[in-house]
Amino acid sequence: MIQTTEKLLQLFRSDQKIDASILTSYCHIISMYGDKEDAAALFEIFSEQPSDYRRTLLLDSVMRCGDLALAEKLDHFCFEKGLLRKGMPSEVLHVLGYMGYEKHIDYMVNCICANDWYLSKDACLGLLHLPCELYQARLENELEKVYGQPLFPEFLPALSFKFANDQIVPRLISWGQQASTDCNAGLVLGISMFGSTQKEQIKYILMEPHWEMYSIGTGSHWWGYMAMQMVELTFSELISDLKDRTPIGENNEDGIEDERMIEHKFDVLHDLLELKLVGDLHPVRFAPLNQERITDLYQELFQWSNEHTDDSVTGRISSYLGYRHPLLEKYMQLRMKMEMGMRQELELQAFVSSSKFNI
Repeated sequence: MIQTTEKLLQLFRSDQKIDASILTSYCHIISMYGDKEDAAALFEIFSEQPSDYRRTLLLDSVMRCGDLALAEKLDHFCFEKGLLRKGMPSEVLHVLGYMGYEKHIDYMVNCICANDWYLSKDACLGLLHLPCELYQARLENELEKVYGQPLFPEFLPALSFKFANDQIVPRLISWGQQASTDCNAGLVLGISMFGSTQKEQIKYILMEPHWEMYSIGTGSHWWGYMAMQMVELTFSELISDLKDRTPIGENNEDGIEDERMIEHKFDVLHDLLELKLVGDLHPVRFAPLNQERITDLYQELFQWSNEHTDDSVTGRISSYLGYRHPLLEKYMQLRMKMEMGMRQELELQAFVSSSKFNI
């Protein structure tokens, strides 16, 4: 068991009030470096009071570090007669699916269209990891019943790859043009589930204003960032594309690109980069990871190509949108966060190269 887990157990045993942000930070480290022993210890803490939302946060580490034997214990504790026991968090469905536990596939399928957003979401996320051959016709039928509607079981479209090939992607994109932006996360994730062949489609979605892939309260930008990883779209590609669209020395009045569109794209890039800095782990077990170094991205964003021309991202914003534009302040704040991120990156490299530390 790693020291981080031991410290977290001590915090719970002390009955000290733990802020959710502190708790999720502990769990993030445990998820990356723990093993089944850490997962088992956190499951015991969770099982003492499963209705406590703070203990529900522990399930992320249980999910990522546990094994099938622990999944079976979770099943026995959380289920009764094939149904989730009263008071059990819906996250259990995502956890069991992620761990490859197949016993409750039928129940998860039944939960997709439940009148409970959380239950439906976690059932769909769990099913992403499980064999659904016996349910292909049912899943397709459920999707067709709501296709084109602005509101629907939000994560149902994420299961499209279970019953269709990538020929369904244009239909999902078309649906997204009509769907409520409060209900498009599953469409974005669903398109990305077809892999790197959909890189250009995800890039289009991220930068298309109608999809609202920036932080305004819908959470869509978080799923956009996760979709980036599924299709292996990098920040370097996004930055390069934005630079190509905002060449320094050109007169923007000549109509190179609409100012509102430029503003939108820089807004999206900013909010996605903030998610990169947060470093949330992907909800899909088999998702590729974004391995881009903060140091490299910092240089691509803020370094001048020569001492005479500010062709950095902030220089381009100033040139195209004005030196008093609010985006400049946002990017300056991002710059400071990335400077801290670079230091953490270097510290981690030093840690990995040394064997005298224990997390």
